[in-house]
Amino acid sequence: MTAPRRGPRPPGCFRKSFLLRPTKIIFNQNSYNTFRGQSFGKNDLKSVYQDRNVIATLVISEDNSEYLKFSFPKLKIYRIHNSIHQGLFSYQGNKRNQICFMPRKNRDHALQVINLLKFKGELNGFDIVPIEWKTEKETASIMREALIFLSFGYPEGSPLPPAEAMSCGCIVIGYHGMGGREFFKTDFCFPVEMGDIIGFAKTVAAVLKLYRENPQILRQMGLNAADYINKHYSVEQERKDIIDCCNAILGCSD
Repeated sequence: MTAPRRGPRPPGCFRKSFLLRPTKIIFNQNSYNTFRGQSFGKNDLKSVYQDRNVIATLVISEDNSEYLKFSFPKLKIYRIHNSIHQGLFSYQGNKRNQICFMPRKNRDHALQVINLLKFKGELNGFDIVPIEWKTEKETASIMREALIFLSFGYPEGSPLPPAEAMSCGCIVIGYHGMGGREFFKTDFCFPVEMGDIIGFAKTVAAVLKLYRENPQILRQMGLNAADYINKHYSVEQERKDIIDCCNAILGCSD
């Protein structure tokens, strides 16, 4: 038995291609993995992105959009902002002398930076908290208490940990991973060039010196970071992006 229709379909809302052949939409969360498994062969030009049934690709940062546009200029690409769980990763102004980081990516970089600072005595009076094997709730609790978050992720589609740390009011120092360049603003965080280990350690030392001399500057930066993330990476923004891209793909109009 056929279910009754609830009303007329919006004109042009379903393209014939949906009915005549299978259609595919790719959700690429890290464009830097796009060519993983591809060969160096000049004539090896097989890619899912050239499949005639692929009608759109979704990405999570402007950086990743530019990456795909370079090789596949005819590809229809739509950007979706990943939202931050602001109820969990919420701003906390009362910070402990705590530095947190996630050593899952580029662990050797984290080990070098921490030890450079440790043996120089820069970390005296601060707790160092690696975030490993923690639940999302436990991670958020650590970030809310921490003054500083060290970012070692690279390459990234759009790195969530530093954005979550900013939402909690942390001062973020480190790698933007390429996909995070759009929110690693020097107004409220301290980007470090990928692989610049000594530069990373010197930046942390300088930030700690600033905190000891004028903590209010860092508190204001943490507040500014949280405001920026909450404005640009909200659930409302993600919902709008999804609706807009679905309407565009399906050919719907308001």
